[in-house]
Amino acid sequence: MTLQGVDHHFDEARPEPAFSNSDEGIGWTDANCSTCVHDLAARTGNQLGGCPLVTVSLMGRRPVQWLDGPRDEHGRYSRARQYVCVEYRHEDDGPTDPQPIPDPPGQLQLLPRDDYEGVRMLLRPNPATYPAPAA
Repeated sequence: MTLQGVDHHFDEARPEPAFSNSDEGIGWTDANCSTCVHDLAARTGNQLGGCPLVTVSLMGRRPVQWLDGPRDEHGRYSRARQYVCVEYRHEDDGPTDPQPIPDPPGQLQLLPRDDYEGVRMLLRPNPATYPAPAA
């Protein structure tokens, strides 16, 4: 999936800063953006082709694509997992656009299979919220 422009993401972003200081921002972007396909152009020297979500965060707003990451019982988090970016795609994961599953040969289709467009993010369950197994 390709991201839209900076103006679009800026307009839909939350009116709050994403990071409290530059150390926090650099820690998160190093852990997350250093392998993301959307920021590959900026890492290879094309500063205008970088991730628009990072640009929005540098403009003092928090992109809606950055969901709160896991917190402990006191609300603490690690800098690398402060947010979970729903647009993150590893640069070695293959095609960035969704690929439809082909119909098996000889099988009829009951319903049309339209392309899914949108953002879908599955989060791993937090083990701290589940009770310990009974022995």
